[in-house]
Amino acid sequence: MKKNILILITLAVLAPIAFAQNQDLVNNAISQGDCETLYAFVNSTETREQNLITSANQALRRYTTVDTSTTRYRTNRMEGRIRSLGRELTENVFLDPEKYLPEVTARLISGLNDQFLKVKVIHDWICDNIAYDVETAYMGRNNRQDYVSVIKAKKGVCSGYANLFYEMCSLASIECIKINGFSKNWGYAGYIDSYPDHDWNAVKINSKWYLLDVTWDAGYVLRRSFIKRYSTNYLFLDSRSFLYTHLSLENKYQYYAPVVSKEAFIEQPYIPGAFFKYQLEFTDTIPLYGNLAGENGFTFQLIQRSNNVETSSDLRLNQQIINGAQWQSKSGNVISFTFNVPDNQNYRGYIFAGSKNERRIDYEIPINQYERTVLPLLDELLQNRRITAAEKEHFINSYYKIEYNNSYYFLEDQFDTTRNNAVIKIHPLVGLSLASLEAILEFHLKADEEYAGYGNNYTKRFPHAYTIMEEASNTKLITPINGIVTAGSTETFIIESRDYTSIAFYLDNRHILFRKNSNGAFELTYEIPSNIDELIIYGSRNGRNFNGLIKYDVVHYDD
Repeated sequence: MKKNILILITLAVLAPIAFAQNQDLVNNAISQGDCETLYAFVNSTETREQNLITSANQALRRYTTVDTSTTRYRTNRMEGRIRSLGRELTENVFLDPEKYLPEVTARLISGLNDQFLKVKVIHDWICDNIAYDVETAYMGRNNRQDYVSVIKAKKGVCSGYANLFYEMCSLASIECIKINGFSKNWGYAGYIDSYPDHDWNAVKINSKWYLLDVTWDAGYVLRRSFIKRYSTNYLFLDSRSFLYTHLSLENKYQYYAPVVSKEAFIEQPYIPGAFFKYQLEFTDTIPLYGNLAGENGFTFQLIQRSNNVETSSDLRLNQQIINGAQWQSKSGNVISFTFNVPDNQNYRGYIFAGSKNERRIDYEIPINQYERTVLPLLDELLQNRRITAAEKEHFINSYYKIEYNNSYYFLEDQFDTTRNNAVIKIHPLVGLSLASLEAILEFHLKADEEYAGYGNNYTKRFPHAYTIMEEASNTKLITPINGIVTAGSTETFIIESRDYTSIAFYLDNRHILFRKNSNGAFELTYEIPSNIDELIIYGSRNGRNFNGLIKYDVVHYDD
């Protein structure tokens, strides 16, 4: 009896101590955004304090639920106030950063109450003024990366960007940390180094930590040359989305739970921040870094939340596009991508996306195209008075040459609207695109052990789908799904569609209409003519105006 009483007394004394310890544990984890500790506490069989469990779960939900409130800051547009400092202050800060950076920071955030906007302005100023130091990163130089050295040199590597951002946040009284870890970029080879290779930052706003990478938002490195190209792809990006490209050395800086292991990070494909600005989501299957294709290929799906987005895909071997090796179809807001491979080599699959009607300036033009085609066309346009001398001069001054890369690159300046408008006007006049899509997903694909690829007979090669077909939500090709048809053979073509009232071939100056079958699909059994090299299926919404949907290559065999 006395022993039981002693146990109860002991438990009564220890319980408050244990509760206080757990309370400190949870409160510290919430303050630090340490989701790993919170997740372990919630799932511990020894945990009984319901109030603490509730607090921990609420904090976890803040980090594991998509935060739509920050999307309005990811505009890909710089804040105009970063150019309002005046010439004298701007020049002085690069001469004496320790003296003038406090004034620069104060001027940049003056009058702003929005903490997110303060961070974005600092982010934008650094992106606009600091270039990536390729010599230090790739050529064995050892330039210092403290914020003073970075500002004086107007360049730095990732640690320099992170140091400068940290210093400016400190001056702005914004809680900030630097994070060291591993990263993935284009051309990811399926492994990461043994030692961390990248630095980025996190800021604490309204009791929550937000991730950002100023280095990657400033531009990119192509063949060891820095190309300035501003973005907000990694500004306040959700923790899970950030984890497709950034893995912190310490788990607590993932700001996510359950934590992503190093092995899982390696297995993931390359999904850049640009993917998430197009409101795309994966369904139940996410491609891995390395995937296998069987006889029916490899398929996955994306959910498209915005009607203002268009997508495309391709398969490549050493950057050479393999024609007809992928097929894209859409049903409602779900896009299906199917890839196949011709043999057992290791291929790369890509998904591209862009906003409809968005005008995107070509950032890279091959030297031969620029000098032999674009420049002569500029002279011709000026002579024909389709452009002015000033517009021609603006265009020429907008591109700079990098001999090593065999290309001219667009010199980005979002605030020079006169120059930019001239470039946008001239682009289509000289055959340059204003509607290019950007890559948002990269993965590897090869044939599995039981499948050698579709081979030279093209039995599994897909037809070519025009953009209008890829965007159609209620049109599906049933057969034939191979992209090669034989002249003189008879094929049955079947398409299901609620988008079009008429489906037809157009040959010999006349439409050959498909008929509705018993299932309501458009169907036509047709002998392929021997005098054509391609066969195109057209669709019409009104029975009069037809647009190309699908193209087949026609092969000819000698008797």
